[in-house]
Amino acid sequence: MSNFKMVFKMYREIAGLDKKIEPVAFSNALITATRPFINIYFTSKIIALLSNGASFKSLLFYICIAVALNFLLVYSGSFLNDYYQVLANLLFDKENFKMAAKIFNTEYETLEDGHFRDTIHKHEEAGASRWARFSYFMWTSHVFVSGVYTIIVSVIMIMPLLKIGFTKTGDTFFEKPVFLIALIGVIAAMAVIMLLIAIKMNKSYLAANEAYATLDRLFYSFINIFGDYKTGKEIRIYKEQNLINHIATDKILTDGEKTLKQISMRTAKTSSVVAIMGAMVAFGVYVFIGVKGNFGLFDIGSLVMYCGAFMQIINGVMQVANTLGKLAEILPLAKVYFEIIEHKDNKEYGSAEFDTEKVEIEFKNVSFMYPGTNNYALQNVSLKIKNGEHLAVVGRNGSGKTTFIKLMCRLYDVTEGEILINGINIKEYSKESIIRLYSVVFQDFKMFSIPLKDNVCAGEKCNKDRLYSCLDNSNALDRVAQMPKKEDTYLYKDIDENGVEISGGEAQKLALARALYKDSPVVILDEPTAALDPVAENEIYNRFNTFVDNKTAIYISHRLSSCVFCTRIAVFDKSQLVEIGTHQELLNSNGKYSELWNAQAKYYV
Repeated sequence: MSNFKMVFKMYREIAGLDKKIEPVAFSNALITATRPFINIYFTSKIIALLSNGASFKSLLFYICIAVALNFLLVYSGSFLNDYYQVLANLLFDKENFKMAAKIFNTEYETLEDGHFRDTIHKHEEAGASRWARFSYFMWTSHVFVSGVYTIIVSVIMIMPLLKIGFTKTGDTFFEKPVFLIALIGVIAAMAVIMLLIAIKMNKSYLAANEAYATLDRLFYSFINIFGDYKTGKEIRIYKEQNLINHIATDKILTDGEKTLKQISMRTAKTSSVVAIMGAMVAFGVYVFIGVKGNFGLFDIGSLVMYCGAFMQIINGVMQVANTLGKLAEILPLAKVYFEIIEHKDNKEYGSAEFDTEKVEIEFKNVSFMYPGTNNYALQNVSLKIKNGEHLAVVGRNGSGKTTFIKLMCRLYDVTEGEILINGINIKEYSKESIIRLYSVVFQDFKMFSIPLKDNVCAGEKCNKDRLYSCLDNSNALDRVAQMPKKEDTYLYKDIDENGVEISGGEAQKLALARALYKDSPVVILDEPTAALDPVAENEIYNRFNTFVDNKTAIYISHRLSSCVFCTRIAVFDKSQLVEIGTHQELLNSNGKYSELWNAQAKYYV
């Protein structure tokens, strides 16, 4: 029952994505399944006319109707088939668009969850390794409808023969009604057995395919890495091509070959069983029809029609069985899709909005543990950041600095304590107001393979004067001036072969320009200059500090020399805020900051 509910749920979802594809697919199925019956019927009619000595005019009449109907069905079927292919491609795209919109609007906390990421990966893999998802389901539905329609029409065509079958015409077993009952029972039993075989075969195939897909995924992940020109230098210097031979290719040629042989053997065995069963039933059908025909109970034209109709029943049963068997593969993929689409984030937002550009942020006894862990990433942190203050956040790797920023931006909610903005709990504010509050450059920022101006403006309408001002203040203007199309130049070569490759440091400058362009009251820089040399970093900070002079700015950096210009410095160690003060105050205290400062200072002359 749950499987039936899922099937109808898929039909509703497909209709919501595209209202045309289901009627087009099913109409095409009916037209395709009708053609054999047109030929069976008119062939039997023409043979009957020939055997009865009918005139050429009568024969020509039926021949013309048969040709006309075939032409009509072929033409309409071809049109609908081509139209269906277009709709199937669009359905695939619409499914992806809906999935992309869902993921984009999903909370960051959910995206970092391992189970959710794995679910997304399964959905992506379904599209890559199994042709498509809903498109694949629609194809099987097309075949199923065609099979059911074929069985129904075939039964209608042989109804006169069934009446004859229940009329006693002799003393032999083949002349008695019991033979027809036995034959119908065998056909029904065959349909059930074929269905069970198809289900078992598809489950077996799916399991084997999953095993091979894992190896295939490993292989192509290496291919993608080795084919990426951005990583080409290191790969060739270290001859990392050998990795793919050892880790991926060997497994494909050993485990993969073994898996493919298993798939082939299972498919061959089940196909042989189905073929033998079909042949046995066909033999029984021909015996039944032959016996009845031998007694002259129907003419030669009816003989052709009954034989064709019975063979169509077998064909229809095989279609239905095979498509129902495909559900073992389709339903798990559908459940993955709906698990993502129907996911609801637990995070709730209020309706409060910021009514002033002045912002004061306060952490009050904040502690936080990442979901699924038992260790604190931050513990008992209390800190107030005043409006317009420039705060540096320092500490060793894993001390809690980035977690501090994630909580401030409400990418996660605190485990204990609270975060206040202008004296109001951060949970009381709307999501849009929190997004407007911050301009952030994370250490794992992303530049896209699109025009430079779109990277900086990030979806906002581009104001050229403002754009160039931000590029100047992030020290990226000279590099942009050298580009062939200036701000319209594509970054990288993934989309445009004339795109410009930029270094890590140049990308960081553009990320800084993007933060400036957003013009939020609070600017957060999480290791924004890690790819720059100390001189370039100092120049960036001097420019940037001047530009955000009237804003609240928070800097995270491992280079303590870049923190000197900040109003205060917060020192994190082992998930706790251990010190806070000015540069000079912290040096004089001989605490953790002093230790970190001296450890770095000894490397400078």
